[in-house]
Amino acid sequence: MKKLTIITIVLLISIGSYAQKVSGGLFVGPNLSWYTLYSKVAANKGVKLGYQFGAMIDFNLIDNFAISTGVNFNSLGGSQTYQYGAHNFYRQDLGDTTLGVNSTVKFKMDYLEIPIGFKGKTNEIGYFTYFLKAGVTPGINIKARADITVGSNDIITEESKLFNMGWYLGGGFEWSLSGNTRFLTEVLYTGGILDTDKVEVLKLDATSSNVKSKLNGITLRVGILF
Repeated sequence: MKKLTIITIVLLISIGSYAQKVSGGLFVGPNLSWYTLYSKVAANKGVKLGYQFGAMIDFNLIDNFAISTGVNFNSLGGSQTYQYGAHNFYRQDLGDTTLGVNSTVKFKMDYLEIPIGFKGKTNEIGYFTYFLKAGVTPGINIKARADITVGSNDIITEESKLFNMGWYLGGGFEWSLSGNTRFLTEVLYTGGILDTDKVEVLKLDATSSNVKSKLNGITLRVGILF
């Protein structure tokens, strides 16, 4: 899937280079992600340090306003703890597993995303152009793993949902280097919209239910635009 991501990035940049009023480039950067869980018997237990890379394309409608899109590979996750355990947690290598009281699971989720949003930017000030952007990020889960025990790296395809979506808000600057080439720095906050997994969390009365689990993150991107 990473090869498919890279091929898609190259195609988007190639198409964009032939269009008028279109600019784009490549980026890479680290991120921190964590879960928001809507439950009294499950809670977020920590953040995951991950990474992101991809391509972005801006369709410049007017001088200071653009529609921004592209394609991202995004490695996200975090840890969840279950006060009374979890029922029938499915591990592809071992089958169903019942997790005990106060179990903690570290999730590692990879997504292929196609963000779309709006970008407003200033005129060039010195060599710098400043911008703000906002939008949504639909994504497809291409790999789902978890540490059920420390370092176990279990495949959990059956426990993860295929689609994810978040909203994002951020900003940064572009530093003009030469001609149309610019150096990009931006910071984005992403808030989860959709539930990301199917884990059946146990309650005090031994019944179980799926808890809404949304992924949030902060990303620092650096890149080259042209």
